[in-house]
Amino acid sequence: MTNSASSDRDVSLFRRPRQARSRQRFEAILDSAALLLQTQEPDEISIYTLAETTGISPPSIYHFFPDASHVFQALAERFYDRFVEAFDRPPVGEILTWQDLQNARYEEGRDYYNDNMAARRLLLGSGMSAMIRARDLEIDRQLAERLAEELRQYFVIPDLPDLVQRLTEQLIISDALWTLSVHRHGLITDEIYEQSRRAREAFGRTFLPEYLPLREPQ
Repeated sequence: MTNSASSDRDVSLFRRPRQARSRQRFEAILDSAALLLQTQEPDEISIYTLAETTGISPPSIYHFFPDASHVFQALAERFYDRFVEAFDRPPVGEILTWQDLQNARYEEGRDYYNDNMAARRLLLGSGMSAMIRARDLEIDRQLAERLAEELRQYFVIPDLPDLVQRLTEQLIISDALWTLSVHRHGLITDEIYEQSRRAREAFGRTFLPEYLPLREPQ
């Protein structure tokens, strides 16, 4: 499985440049979009707003993106890459149960969102477009595949042919509660994070045993 979310995206959505100078301008546009999203909703940001912030002319931005929504799609891909790449690092804390492993990974996600207003607006807030929503479901599947790999790495688990699908559904459950929290409070609160943990683990017990034996170190 790929370690990069963006490698699987539809490349027709925007033009990802190859030359170094063009890549710098492309990333500068995304940086400006992330900065503007600290204080504005996506529908308040246009190509011309981005041009004013970056100092890059509108025609140059249009060279990469047909409209502002595609800038946000590219920025969302950057965020997705961060989530997938997190699995290249070991989880934090002692892992004795599958609940420990899931909590470590979900806490990383919660902290990333709470530290990143732009990610919250695009992926959990009112700024989530239909295009980003569809891509989000694809990324949930990728993350579920990584979670399944990690479960098998740490634990001896029974043959569960639908494991990735069930883990995808767990992610969707958490996303729904986190989206509600962002809508109500602007971030993922401790209270709603705890509710999402309980819901996630309750659902997890419908397909995972309460206790899984740890694999012997190799």
